[in-house]
Amino acid sequence: MNIGERLALYEERGFDERAAVINVFLEVALYTLFAAFPDTFVCFGGATLVLFFGSSRQSGDLDLLLTGATTPTAQELLDALSTPIAEAANILHIQKPQLSILASGGDHLKLLVQSEAERLFTIDVTRISAVIRSELIDVPLALHEDPAITAKIVSRDLLLLQKAEAFLTRRALKIRDAYDLKLLLDSGAELNEHLIAHLSDGIASERLEDPGFIVDGIAAVNYQKCKAELEPVLPHEVYRELERLLSHCEWPFVLFLRTGYKKKRLLWTGQNTSLKNRAAPVRSGSMKWRKSWDSRSMLFDKVS
Repeated sequence: MNIGERLALYEERGFDERAAVINVFLEVALYTLFAAFPDTFVCFGGATLVLFFGSSRQSGDLDLLLTGATTPTAQELLDALSTPIAEAANILHIQKPQLSILASGGDHLKLLVQSEAERLFTIDVTRISAVIRSELIDVPLALHEDPAITAKIVSRDLLLLQKAEAFLTRRALKIRDAYDLKLLLDSGAELNEHLIAHLSDGIASERLEDPGFIVDGIAAVNYQKCKAELEPVLPHEVYRELERLLSHCEWPFVLFLRTGYKKKRLLWTGQNTSLKNRAAPVRSGSMKWRKSWDSRSMLFDKVS
């Protein structure tokens, strides 16, 4: 499948022209890096949701975890990417983007890709996040048929764990974390006992000792923040549907992300009345949301 066909597919998914172009560049960068540096990276984060799991939320960051014994330099990454990015720009009939190095120290590398002084996306390479090898999968990259290149990405369930940790540990709430959590839950992602153990013992463990913090964070996902942070990064029709849901429920994400707490594990809210009573109410006339609470309002599967 060529670059023009990939662009058309993203436009069919509802992305505007600029967002579709950025998605194609993300694919070009991913293909290039996995071809040039095999067995070196794992792809995770928001771009993974867009490229492999059908997310409609535009991501401006290509996040890669280092898994190899050696770390390529930032200059080596830039040298590998420069020609493929320029060739893709020529095919897409846009000005050649400029690549620059933002960080190059230790196990953290960061490149910026911009066009006409407009930021397109960044490439972040790090070792700071744990790699659970049983939750890694190989997927073929559809940008070119020859040679065949596969990318190693985190599973949907591991993405759920990582997004939960982000939601719990960020200093400032990012609505995109709530949106991504909802997307993952809707698609059937769940945490098994192994992943729950990682959550309980990982960077978010202290937050799990404070159920009030969790409820307050979820309650902060309100209409104003959703509009400010999600409208610019969602296709028009996707955001309009979300806005329609917002008009029926004051806190739509609460019904998907309400949490209870017991023995350092997130449980069904129905088992924790103190948290249940603190959550924002559903407006009258929205009984379908009340019904959905029973089947979809957990962060993670029930754990005994």
